[in-house]
Amino acid sequence: MSQPDNAEGTAAQIAVALRMPLTPSLLQDLEAAPRVLDVVWAQLASSVDTAGFLGSALYMADMALDAVEGVYDEPQLSPATLLEGGLTAAELDELVAVLDVFHWLHPQLLLLFAALAEGFARGRVGGQGRIEQRPWSERDSAHLATTVRLASVDTAPLPEVAAALGLTTAPDLYRAVARWPRYLEPAWQELQHLSAYPDFRRRGRALYYYARAGARFLAEPLDLSDESLAAAGIAPETVKAARAVVDDALPALTTMMMHTCAMRVGLGIHDREVVQA
Repeated sequence: MSQPDNAEGTAAQIAVALRMPLTPSLLQDLEAAPRVLDVVWAQLASSVDTAGFLGSALYMADMALDAVEGVYDEPQLSPATLLEGGLTAAELDELVAVLDVFHWLHPQLLLLFAALAEGFARGRVGGQGRIEQRPWSERDSAHLATTVRLASVDTAPLPEVAAALGLTTAPDLYRAVARWPRYLEPAWQELQHLSAYPDFRRRGRALYYYARAGARFLAEPLDLSDESLAAAGIAPETVKAARAVVDDALPALTTMMMHTCAMRVGLGIHDREVVQA
């Protein structure tokens, strides 16, 4: 795992801007397309650092929670069953803290990648949002103080998780909670069935389209036209590779948003971020 305070590169800079204690693998994947992330971030940094960007992200977290509560209304998993299964109280507290990190990370990444998708498709997007700087919060400080360790992708049952989700490797969320096998194993037994619910799948699609539509509310315009990318020295095949990373990331991010909410619900956490029930 890369830590923002020790790592160099644009992906790590974005992690700092998102106020996260890890550099997400998806950003590292995108950074592999030479110069694309540099050009993107030079245009997106000011928009990400706005209250509107975070507010939209947290609204989507509430959207995911609403749907999860509708289909995952009787979780068998609970703090009591986990403690009975051998998880310590300290480990449970650490798990809750890690899940809170991903609860804020996933919707922000979804907005960022959706903006890229719109930029690649339309050439230019955004500029309709307000430039109002994002304030610092206690949650930001708590997230940065949280230790997030990513297990090897070969750690059981991560290959099974990846296959079930249709991914090459397990997402960071599952690699992070693999640190507690006494949690991951029973949690995965429940969560792997969530996609069977139509309402769960529908909300995932709704999050995708909400994020794509929200790209127009970036505070500053994002120009990813062929002409601009060529002028920045980015070859067409590099653009194609970057678009492939973005297209693959979007559905995975919506699913992980839903799974993060389900994990929190299984631990009795129903707190909403924006829309109070």
